[in-house]
Amino acid sequence: MKGASSDVVEGGNSTATNTKKVVFLTKAQREQLALQRREEEIAEQKRHAEKNLLHNHNRPSSDSKPSSDPSHDSTSRHQHRSSRDRDYERDRERERHERRNRDREREEEQKSRERARLEKLAERERDKELEAIKEQYLGSKKPKKRVIKPSEKFRFSFDWENTEDTSRDMNSLYQNPHEARLLFGRGFRAGMDRREQKKLAAKNEKDLREEIRKKDGIDEKPEEAAAQRLKEEAADLYDTFDMRVDRHWSEKNLEEMTERDWRIFREDFNISYKGSKIPRPMRSWAESRLSGELLKAVERAGYKKPSPIQMAAIPLGLQQRDVIGIAETGSGKTAAFVLPMLTYISRLPPMSEENEAEGPYAVVMAPTRELAQQIEDETVKFAHYLGIKVVSIVGGQSIEEQGFKIRQGCE
Repeated sequence: MKGASSDVVEGGNSTATNTKKVVFLTKAQREQLALQRREEEIAEQKRHAEKNLLHNHNRPSSDSKPSSDPSHDSTSRHQHRSSRDRDYERDRERERHERRNRDREREEEQKSRERARLEKLAERERDKELEAIKEQYLGSKKPKKRVIKPSEKFRFSFDWENTEDTSRDMNSLYQNPHEARLLFGRGFRAGMDRREQKKLAAKNEKDLREEIRKKDGIDEKPEEAAAQRLKEEAADLYDTFDMRVDRHWSEKNLEEMTERDWRIFREDFNISYKGSKIPRPMRSWAESRLSGELLKAVERAGYKKPSPIQMAAIPLGLQQRDVIGIAETGSGKTAAFVLPMLTYISRLPPMSEENEAEGPYAVVMAPTRELAQQIEDETVKFAHYLGIKVVSIVGGQSIEEQGFKIRQGCE
């Protein structure tokens, strides 16, 4: 049995057996045993080769007599043995050196792999940290998963999908569908020409009256002839509301605006709302319900026409409601909240020595010093005719000077 040995001792009538336990070796131990066996085989081969060489060297030749000096033979055997030992030690040292080099290379390769793995892990952690920071400050757009109701999930659809429609490829009529002409019927789709109907009705009435007069033998009076001419002229100039093409919202007064006109107005200026009970946007500064002083200041500032954010936000601000306005840079957002703020302040008691310590009526907070100073300039420009004091508090300027302005009182 491989991996076990047995010894049998015969003495008297008894037999003793000694069996060793099977030992399972690891991969490294098996490699070390294989190397040792290989070294032993190489050493055995070298010993055999040296023994053969020594035997051939000591064999007496046919021409020479065998040496009878025993000291000479022992010296030569000693020299051969020492040289063999040196070669064996040299080979062993070389093999050990090569094994150490292989172990060192294997360790370096493992270390390099471990370093690469740690670098990848660190890079992945940095990416996760950056994504977390971005999500914290910029937010993340997570698509909302649409919840399908059971009634919709198991409901059979009788409509065709766009991808299932193959008629366009089969018939050319479906590729160019026919539509009614826009100018058919005086600008209405499949409408009737009301003007022609009026003309035909006036002509039929005239023919009927003439037929009645012929039957009765009565001549046409001048008054009736004049009235008939007026009817014919009115039929030619027929222009009632259902015949007339509707005007653009810019040509209408505020009272004539319909819901359709307001929808077109918001679409023209790209105005959209979110909220309840939102007032109508203002179309011009004259319709803004601002005071005369503010309108004069707006005209003095050179604002000819309100911007979309001003059209939408000023009516809400005048109702003292909370507003969040989103518009691009340079669209006039400052005036959109400053003008309602000044309107509110103008209705309050003016600042005097009695109430100047109670603080300002309105506070505007800005993220940067430049923006705060810009808002101050705009507010001073619009408050020119109202006598309202404006003070900005920013970093980088004298604290004493700004505190003195606040102590003097400001709105």
